[in-house]
Amino acid sequence: NIVLVEAAHLIPWSDSHDDNPRNGMALCRNHHYAMDRHLIAPTPDLNWKVSKQLDNRRDGEAELVDLDQREILLPNLEQYYPREDALLWRQERLIS
Repeated sequence: NIVLVEAAHLIPWSDSHDDNPRNGMALCRNHHYAMDRHLIAPTPDLNWKVSKQLDNRRDGEAELVDLDQREILLPNLEQYYPREDALLWRQERLIS
């Protein structure tokens, strides 16, 4: 089987030791990498925010820039929705 998504911690394991599904999202590797480098962030308003450091004219960045203000794709079950505090953690660390 080919798997195109992986589990990404919102508050990193190294800081939280929290493997609860609500402290995570399923992301492709590129989005996971960008989020861990604080270039994109899911926010408590359930939208994506994108760092101004990204430029849609550079290879590989246009797809990330296009995320800005787009809705987060939530799990089917509300019990697995990302926690607000974890989303806020990400938003606060977004590189401006």
